[in-house]
Amino acid sequence: MPENALYPVSTDTHSGQRSGRNNFCRLIAVFLLGTGQTTLLISLPAILEETGIGYGVLSVMVALGTGLFILSAPIWGRISDNYGRIPVIISGTVGIALSFLMLALSIQGVVSGVLNQQQAIFLMFSARIIYGLLASGLYPAVQAWVIDDSARVNRARMLSRITAGINVGRLSGPLVPALLIGWGSAFPLGAVSLLAMVFLIMLVILPVVSVRHDKVSGGRNGYVRLLMAETWPLLLLACSVTTLFGFLQYLAGPRLHLIVHDGVTTTRLLSILMMLAALSTIIAHLVAARWVQRNLVMALKCGSVLLLIGTMFMVTGKNLFWLASGMTISAASVALLTPAYTALASAQASRQQGALTGMLTMIHTIGYTLGALLAGTINSNGWQQELVGVLVASVSLMITFLWVDHEHGKSLCLRFK
Repeated sequence: MPENALYPVSTDTHSGQRSGRNNFCRLIAVFLLGTGQTTLLISLPAILEETGIGYGVLSVMVALGTGLFILSAPIWGRISDNYGRIPVIISGTVGIALSFLMLALSIQGVVSGVLNQQQAIFLMFSARIIYGLLASGLYPAVQAWVIDDSARVNRARMLSRITAGINVGRLSGPLVPALLIGWGSAFPLGAVSLLAMVFLIMLVILPVVSVRHDKVSGGRNGYVRLLMAETWPLLLLACSVTTLFGFLQYLAGPRLHLIVHDGVTTTRLLSILMMLAALSTIIAHLVAARWVQRNLVMALKCGSVLLLIGTMFMVTGKNLFWLASGMTISAASVALLTPAYTALASAQASRQQGALTGMLTMIHTIGYTLGALLAGTINSNGWQQELVGVLVASVSLMITFLWVDHEHGKSLCLRFK
């Protein structure tokens, strides 16, 4: 079958216009994903107050979607290799639209008395299951689409743009509840669903196309083992980076509370800190994307050193300045590291890029989850913070400077020329 049965491959000579449409759709897709993530998290206190559903139940509901992300992202990556990127992106968009609509309806049902708490909880959990199973394919399919459409000389810069796009969504996410929460917590979630529906219509109408890679001969498990054997240092680096950054993000709240000693002020400052981190990644993309593309291995080295510096600021700083500085530096370092190791890994995995990006999405989700667990199990004001932060940062440094060495990186970078 053709790459995308919904859209025959275009013979349009205006490749610049097609490239612009593709870039626009990719950025909107990841923007939507980032907006949905932060909108739900920020709306949780209001949902708790309006529905009376316990915070523990709501936390399990959110975690369920995250867990399903880990399981299903690699599968969607392989599906996108076999059936095309656009159908998987459409499926992910449907998942976001449907899940947020179900969440909004369940909340409104409790508020209006149409549903009781048990029925609303069932509907909410069903929504998160749909989200975890369908939306998990969106980001790896977008990344694989970027790799398909980009010349190797521009690949890291284009991947950096996608990282910036999802962070623009995370930066914009708090604005949705701020504008709509006055009408009830269902309205911000409904707005995300409406945005997803608009994007879905746009995807169907616009003649966007992507390149489908041929299927790899041999068993699927054999290919996965080969992919891991070729890229394991970079995959391990991805896991260590996301674990450390997740650790720092979840540690920020307790550290802030130790500084200001007030829950409301802590919440406000944490929102500002998360927005500052997202803004830092966007600025890093705008300033350093071209340099990263030309210096992939050096970007890994600089990013690993900056991540260690940001970590030390975060875990040893005793005031808000050092905490904000550490978060900003750490977020900027991730913006350097992520497109660099993704581009290097894509050069190794010359076929079935969807399998690679799906695996990276799974690793990123595992890393953030592991970081949250580490932050939740250690003393919020003790030497354990410094130990954990330095140990995980040291893993990133060792991988970058020992396994991803100069000669290996040089041979990889030659493939981009």
